[in-house]
Amino acid sequence: MEIEYGTKREIVGDLIRAFTKSPFDVIDEIKQEHEMSTENFKSRGAWDVRFDRIKHTALHHELAVLTKKRGIWTFICVLDLDSGTLFVFSKKNNLESIMKKLGRKSIHYFHAFVSVDSHPMDLDEQQLSFFPILHEEYEARRLQEIRKILGEDYPSVSQVVFLVADEVHGKILGAKAMLFNRFFEEIAIDDLSLYIVEEGYSDIFTVEETDTIEEEKTLIPKVKEQVKKRRDYFEKEVPQKKQENKDVNEEDKS
Repeated sequence: MEIEYGTKREIVGDLIRAFTKSPFDVIDEIKQEHEMSTENFKSRGAWDVRFDRIKHTALHHELAVLTKKRGIWTFICVLDLDSGTLFVFSKKNNLESIMKKLGRKSIHYFHAFVSVDSHPMDLDEQQLSFFPILHEEYEARRLQEIRKILGEDYPSVSQVVFLVADEVHGKILGAKAMLFNRFFEEIAIDDLSLYIVEEGYSDIFTVEETDTIEEEKTLIPKVKEQVKKRRDYFEKEVPQKKQENKDVNEEDKS
């Protein structure tokens, strides 16, 4: 089954470019501009940069940008009003972790999003054994949650497509669009890896590695010089001060 986006695949590709382009050039600029010594803001700041790029890309293609809040987390998703397709962004590892928690007491907003899809379900034995877990109370809570998150935009959404980046050790290796049923099982996948922006990773890490090497080269002579100064101090100044103190004591005695 192919994913029917309702918009051009190339536009979805542009959203992937905005999502997968490295945010750390901007993060580094912010750090340098404000002379920050720590990087506690780096992870969430990176998402702020990604979401900002996604927003501008979506607006460029006349798509609706939805800014939503869940607890302390604020995120952006993109809605094609003509087709009712909502695009949600996630890293692969995070998505897989959330998928495993479907049916538990706590409802993640991803669990709520997949409840929107109304695709026909071909229930096999595995799905039938899982079905009782998603009882009426749970489904009612999911419906309540998705209505709360989307608000007035809820009636406009007919399907949710996840745009997923596969990141390993800070490098984006792949990207795809994924469509799920309400059991969070894959209905369709579209590989969008050809739209990945790759230059950011190598450039950033080359610069960081170069800076580290240069810093070490600069630091070692400085350390050696400091060690030499301390050694000279103990070899020359300390004996001299001891002698001065001795002279003072002897003068007191005389």
